Amino acid sequence: MREYQQKHMVRTLLYSRVTIVILFLLIVLLLRSIMELNDKRIEAANLRNDSATERADLENKMKLAEAQNKAITTERGFENYVRTTYPVVKEGEGVIVIYDDTKSPVTPVRSDMNIWERFIVLWRKVFVGK
Repeated sequence: MREYQQKHMVRTLLYSRVTIVILFLLIVLLLRSIMELNDKRIEAANLRNDSATERADLENKMKLAEAQNKAITTERGFENYVRTTYPVVKEGEGVIVIYDDTKSPVTPVRSDMNIWERFIVLWRKVFVGK
C-alpha cells in the first residue's frame, strides 16, 4: 500500500498543471536557445563563405601581382611598365596623332574672316595673351 501511495504521489506531482507548465516553459526556453544557436551557425557559415571568396580574390590578385613583378624584372617588361604608367618617351621619339575624318571633332578653319573678327583676334593676341 505504501508503494502505491508513493507512486500515486509521484504521479500526481508529475502530472499536475504546475509541473506541466514548468516543463512547457523549460521546453520553450530550450527551443529558444536552439534557435539562437542555429542563427549563429547560419551567420558563421555566411562569414566563412564570404571569407573564402575574399581569400580567392586575394590569391588571384597576388598571382597577378607576382606575374607583373616577374614581367617588370626583365628590361623589356620594365620599359613596357614605365611607358604604360608614366608619360615618357625615349630620346628622339615623337608622337604622331592621326585623326579620323568621319569621327574627328576638329572643324575646318575659316579662311574668310571679316574685319571685326580679325580685330577681335588681334585684340586677344595683344592684350589678353591668348
